[in-house]
Order: sequence, then C-alpha cells, then structure tokens
Amino acid sequence: MNCRNDIVTAPNPRQAVSYSCFFLNVLTGRKPAAEARLYATPEGWAAFVRVRRRVSGHFRQVRVRRATFPTAGTAEVVAMVENGAAHHAMTFTLTATQHGWRLAHCELLDRTQARHRL
Repeated sequence: MNCRNDIVTAPNPRQAVSYSCFFLNVLTGRKPAAEARLYATPEGWAAFVRVRRRVSGHFRQVRVRRATFPTAGTAEVVAMVENGAAHHAMTFTLTATQHGWRLAHCELLDRTQARHRL
C-alpha cells in the first residue's frame, strides 16, 4: 500500500476563528503571549506586538463578531474588545499554511481616526 504524503488539505475555517480567540485571550491575560508567537507569521507577530503596546492594561471582555473567508486560504475576523471604559473593534487576518492558520496581520481600530466613505 502506498500512502501519498503530497496531499495538503486546507485548514478548517472554524480553526481560524479559534486562533483569533486565542490571540484575544492573550490580550485579556488569560493565555501567555509566548505561545501566541508560534501561531503568527513574523509580520503578524509584529502587528500583534504593536496592538499590545497600544492597550493599557488588559481587556475585560472580548468577542468575535464576524468571520469572512475571501479566499480558501485567507480568513478575516472582526472582534469587539472592551476595557471597561471604551469599546474598540479589532481585525485579524489569518492565512492558511501547511502548518495550519497563522496570524498575518491584526489591528486595533481607533474611533478617533477620520473615517472616509466612498
């Protein structure tokens, strides 16, 4: 019997949401940040570190609001985060790799930034 090792299956889309929840739990202090680095690309980790620096303290409540999959290998997740005084939206972009989903970019959206509608 010959087993094929060249078949690569795409990661389950639900796992992308789970990975974003893991990063949200790091921001709340429920999970250690050291483990999160394993689930991010170098660019994604740098973006996550920038978000962590902008956050004063830990978020009290976090929840995933929406997940979309523009392509089979890309997931975009929108989450709401609350620190008691303010609510913010946060975005996660994850890409599928041979090792599973990896955080490629994240951003904490600031309401004070000017928004332009097209």
